[in-house]
Amino acid sequence: MYGFEKRGIMKKSKAVFASVLTIGLVASLAACGGSNNSSSSNGPVTLRIQTFNNPGFAKATSERPGADLFAKYEKEHPNVKIEETAAASSNDARAAFNTAISTGSNAYDVYLVEVDWMPSIMAMPDKFVDLSSYTQGNDWLDWAKENATANGKLVGAATDIGPEAVCYRSDLLDKAGIPSDPKSVADWIGGENASWDSYFKAGQEYHQKTNLPFYDTMGTEWHSMINQVQYSYLNKDNEIIATTNPKIKEMYDQLMATQDMSAHLSQWSDDWNAAFKADDGFATVLCPAWLLNNIKGNAGDNFKNWRVADAFPNKGSNWGGSYLVVPEASANKDEAAKFAAWLTAPEQQTAVFEAASNYPSSVKAENSKAVQTKKDAYFGDEETGKIFGNRAQAIDVVPYKGGAYFDIQTKMDDALNRVDVTHEQTPAQAWKQWVEDVKSLS
Repeated sequence: MYGFEKRGIMKKSKAVFASVLTIGLVASLAACGGSNNSSSSNGPVTLRIQTFNNPGFAKATSERPGADLFAKYEKEHPNVKIEETAAASSNDARAAFNTAISTGSNAYDVYLVEVDWMPSIMAMPDKFVDLSSYTQGNDWLDWAKENATANGKLVGAATDIGPEAVCYRSDLLDKAGIPSDPKSVADWIGGENASWDSYFKAGQEYHQKTNLPFYDTMGTEWHSMINQVQYSYLNKDNEIIATTNPKIKEMYDQLMATQDMSAHLSQWSDDWNAAFKADDGFATVLCPAWLLNNIKGNAGDNFKNWRVADAFPNKGSNWGGSYLVVPEASANKDEAAKFAAWLTAPEQQTAVFEAASNYPSSVKAENSKAVQTKKDAYFGDEETGKIFGNRAQAIDVVPYKGGAYFDIQTKMDDALNRVDVTHEQTPAQAWKQWVEDVKSLS
């Protein structure tokens, strides 16, 4: 889940924070790993978890695919009750999280944390339970685990990652006279040698033929581009280099040159939601695996013109992925840590991908038959397990994201929107203000 929100089906009814989902899960306290915490109790325990959008844990609804893991945990652990508060957005969840952690009061027992928050969390590891002894049976990609480890302490249990492919509207490409089968589209945007130049070249061809937008919003493109840069906003010493890094200005200028291809929409807005099935909607969207849920929800069950191309500019990019953390302030931190470990075990990650398309961070889950052979009827019965597995293998850069990363990125989101969505500034004006905004963070 990301600052541009992820994994939820963002319908109009979800425009405000906090649908509170209380799932009565009465469960025993069977351990999911070792523990020497003193908060264990033999009596009934209520674990409160804050999530955002759709991590795929809860029972499936018409708007929210899920693996019904809370109910499964309840059945296996008869003395535990789970109460989930689901925020409408990553930003809303982060605001509530920061308030609770900074004040030490009203903290949930478990928090779902966006990958880009993790650097700020890693700066205060003593405020969170070390999950190492609880997760000995779990396995993760090395980089996913390293992002949540400080001085040997495992602060977060990784739930998923966000390998990206290119999703597209087959009906709009057909109308433009462009071959719309997945292999042809992959080749059209550059195939194995796809670059941002080749992707935007294809976009210009489509726009010239149709006078319609090629992509949804500059923000989507930027998040995919920036996640391919190892040191973008901060260097390895955690010094801010955002405004002086020539790669950032180069990418910014490249993206600004594609303004005519954008649908000029604010991501997660009602207009953005509606454009997924509009006759004049955008033809492509850069899609992490979790975004498949949004496409289904926004386009509707009967609109099955979306497909997935197994290619991506510069081979691979990871957008998103989350962690579960347990604050020391939790009154039930032993049980909470066991629960977090269980939710992120390979079996549960596999179930979540099957139900909600959130791609596993677990190596064992990635290699499971259920993940590798998954097909999705909504996307033309494509082998989405194989496609996103290929895209995950193509990721060759793990960006460094220090404590200020999230705030710098938020300022960039604002700058892009001032040019692309509200049209209140020129690219030069937006860049100048962004530079000043970043300086103010120092």
